Amino acid sequence: MSKKKAAAPRKVGVIIANTGTPEAPTRKAVKKYLSQFLMDPRICPMPRPVWWTLLHTHILGKRSRASAEKYEKIWTEEGSPLIAITTSLESGLNECYADRGLPVMVRAGMSYGKPQIKRVVKELKEAGCTELVVLPMYPQSAFSTTGSVSDGVEKAVRRARFKGDVCLIDGYGENATYVRAVAASIRNAGFSEESGDRLLFSFHSIPLKDIEAGDTYELQTGATSLAVAGELGLDRRSWTISYQSRFDKGRTWLSPFTRPTLVRLAQAAEPGSRLFMVCPNFAVDCLETLYDIPAELEPVYRAALAGEYVDADEEPGALENTGKATAHGPAPTARPTAAARPAVARGAHRQLGPDDDFVYVPCLNKSRAHLKVLVSVLSPYVGEAG
Repeated sequence: MSKKKAAAPRKVGVIIANTGTPEAPTRKAVKKYLSQFLMDPRICPMPRPVWWTLLHTHILGKRSRASAEKYEKIWTEEGSPLIAITTSLESGLNECYADRGLPVMVRAGMSYGKPQIKRVVKELKEAGCTELVVLPMYPQSAFSTTGSVSDGVEKAVRRARFKGDVCLIDGYGENATYVRAVAASIRNAGFSEESGDRLLFSFHSIPLKDIEAGDTYELQTGATSLAVAGELGLDRRSWTISYQSRFDKGRTWLSPFTRPTLVRLAQAAEPGSRLFMVCPNFAVDCLETLYDIPAELEPVYRAALAGEYVDADEEPGALENTGKATAHGPAPTARPTAAARPAVARGAHRQLGPDDDFVYVPCLNKSRAHLKVLVSVLSPYVGEAG
């Protein structure tokens, strides 16, 4: 009589996934990273053969040089902030599950750059994991972010011949622990509606064609903002939503954009008021927050507040608006002319008061609150392991 092979004990491999980062703040490393990132089928804006040629003959050289200079300004002794913070979260989660006696192994994996998702899947398989739980660290999922992680995991699982169950968590922007953590971070930064403070939720923009194809990202950003504002007890007039980091000018992107929104908020600001800006879509601070906000967005707000001329156009020369309505109201049928664009003209200067301020609220990063969020999100998938 043949003996039945005993089933392997359950062991859950968890991958906390993110976009990735160059290995170094050098032109060579950034070029390698960008070539991976920009050739992702979910990212490239045109047929791949045409895009490859354009990318390697016109784009990568200039863009890698400019991006390397930006990365150099945010680089730390630990390396890339995104990698350093994510590695810290990996360690924190492993300690948490070890303390609870749960057979869970957590590893960080990146869609582009290192540590590669394919290597992480192989490592977890070799470590005896019987199932995988993938947590893309995008609270609001999108085709271009969570979708890319999903693509990478599927390829990695096939390559590693992993036979266990694989579960991908598709967003957690309404998770109660997450909402409370974001609200607490805003409150801890000093936000006070009673003092006249205003709040801007700025999310990464995505191509409008993805929304038209069924991506629910815009609805998710609205739901998160409503939930956080509700947790803070805010009046609807004290907060607004915008979208930043549009990649190219050849496509129409989800708006309103952050740059013109900052100009508008500066124009409407009362003397002594403060603007708080939070980016709930980013689980950890990265180039788009550590560089873009202090170097490119905050100066726009301060200049407009001081009455200096500010071109409110996010990307001069972009295509005309499609004219389709969004959750935030009807979109204009065409881009405004330069003369009609909102801007603060010279001569409209007012004296800045001592309490006028712009406050960026950092991401949850490697805080204990963030660990609690991740444990809460993962709990339904690993909480009963063992």
